[in-house]
Amino acid sequence: MEKAKGIVWKLNDLYAKDDDPKIHQDIDEAIEAGKEFKKRFHGKIASEDCTEDRLVQALQSFESIIEGIYRPYAMANLLFAADGRSDKYKALVAKVQDAHTRIENSVLFFALEIQKIPDDKMSEIYASGKLGHYRHYVESLRLFTPYTLDEKSEQIINNKNLSGKTAFVNLFDEFTAEFEWELEIDGEKKKLTASEVRQLLWNQDADLRKRAKIAHDAKFGENGLIFTNVFGNLIKDHSIEMEMRGYESPIQPSYLSNKVSKDVVETMMDVTTQNYHLARQYYRLKAKLLGMPKLKGSDLYAPITKSERVIPFEEGEALVLDSFRGFSPEFGDIIEKAFSDDWIDAEIRPGKRGGAFCMSVTPEFHPYVLMNYVDNLNSVYTMAHELGHALHTVLSSEKQTALTFHPPLVLAETASVFAEMLLTRRLRSEDLDRETHIQILASKLEDFFATISRQTMYIQFELAAHQEGAKRRLSADDFCTLWTKHRDEMYSDVIDFFPEEKWYWAVIPHFIHTRFYCYAYTFGALFVLALYNRYEQEGEAFVPKYRELLAAGDSTWPQTLVESVGMDFLEARFWQGGFTVIENMLDELQELAG
Repeated sequence: MEKAKGIVWKLNDLYAKDDDPKIHQDIDEAIEAGKEFKKRFHGKIASEDCTEDRLVQALQSFESIIEGIYRPYAMANLLFAADGRSDKYKALVAKVQDAHTRIENSVLFFALEIQKIPDDKMSEIYASGKLGHYRHYVESLRLFTPYTLDEKSEQIINNKNLSGKTAFVNLFDEFTAEFEWELEIDGEKKKLTASEVRQLLWNQDADLRKRAKIAHDAKFGENGLIFTNVFGNLIKDHSIEMEMRGYESPIQPSYLSNKVSKDVVETMMDVTTQNYHLARQYYRLKAKLLGMPKLKGSDLYAPITKSERVIPFEEGEALVLDSFRGFSPEFGDIIEKAFSDDWIDAEIRPGKRGGAFCMSVTPEFHPYVLMNYVDNLNSVYTMAHELGHALHTVLSSEKQTALTFHPPLVLAETASVFAEMLLTRRLRSEDLDRETHIQILASKLEDFFATISRQTMYIQFELAAHQEGAKRRLSADDFCTLWTKHRDEMYSDVIDFFPEEKWYWAVIPHFIHTRFYCYAYTFGALFVLALYNRYEQEGEAFVPKYRELLAAGDSTWPQTLVESVGMDFLEARFWQGGFTVIENMLDELQELAG
């Protein structure tokens, strides 16, 4: 089956069809439920007579509203991701976004009142033990107390987001969904999607890689006016809100959302920056293996071996299933359902969103995975990564509820990156020849440098852009200059980048969709290296500990979960341990390379 042709998800677990009247019925019912919630609980949570029983009832009702709106919200966004050109799906996304905002305005008093409960009263409620697994949710909400505005101001912010922040995010998505590239391949001009153009960067033909990379990035540069305004206005919007709320830095809300301290993240990023030399060492070695004096920007993903292994979807499926089963038969059974029950949309087609993601809906529903499979090892790793997310969702859905089953971002990449390590273990269990061994090691190292080093570079660029953008309007040249400055700090003079690559900042969707997300990749990857090292030491005894960590979802603090497997991320040596693993793999590759 070429490029996963016909591997398309079925959304009928959510709704019978894309125009199911129940979608609109659920939206209307969720809006009404929000209004009813306000009538029932407004002014009664922060009051003197609020009991733990009333707070639990309110939490349960609030959770029911979230579940009610998120089902149509997920349906709309999955439909749009599968076909971003459809005006019908665009309209549905707009409708659920509007409904979501209206519901937020109805219920936002609830978080404000929880934050206003006096500390002594809150201590009594905690002591009763009746909050159960909701306690962590309440504690997390109260972290934001110093930065929360009055109810009317919060409603105004929500309303203006529809024509502000949300509108710019939608513009980015709709605009890029229309992108096509025309390239000559094997003497024939072809129209390609973003995923297909990016895939050419893994092609054996250096000239084709170069033309694909230049064409891809140049298209973003040709539309630089749009991307400069989208990103610039999102930065300004965030800056105004941060000033209103009294935050010390634009990244601070991310620390609070992820329940980690500034010191932890900065220590992790400092250690990563100090280890940039490992990435440079690898890319020098790669140039040697390719017989080049120096790599170009289009060679970062160039195949090291002359004949790249072609892996059809069915073979990739088998490899991934073996990987999970080798760790835990139960995990293998869970992932097998993703294939048999059509959780996955993997074929390539025009209008489909590029890249890959796993969407968790609510604990009631299984997750959905989008990817663009292109019959190679990189696609198999992507499959393992996204199905790791799916596993995390399934396990956290067992005991957690809607308010506690989404892990914080810093732990959201744990299962996905661990799944990649399991795939690497599975691949290396084969009787490998030297060339294949080199290919697997190189692929994993490149993935680590992309997931750890480059994501840290992304955060440093993003933070600098927000800090500068808060002071003045940034031009396209400003963004490009900031991008190349931070990029070159990572790669130094090891790579010759093309002029068009200064526009690559405009390609990264995380800057638009979820600001300051990227350090979660670094956190997750380095944490996973530590976890995997522990697994190799303990063997099967480690499996239940890992399962428990995933099943915890967002029911406790990240530090508590890390400590539950005998680790401490407050120390620099914890993060350095991950780079020790990487350095050992790099030494092994160096030895194989000769």
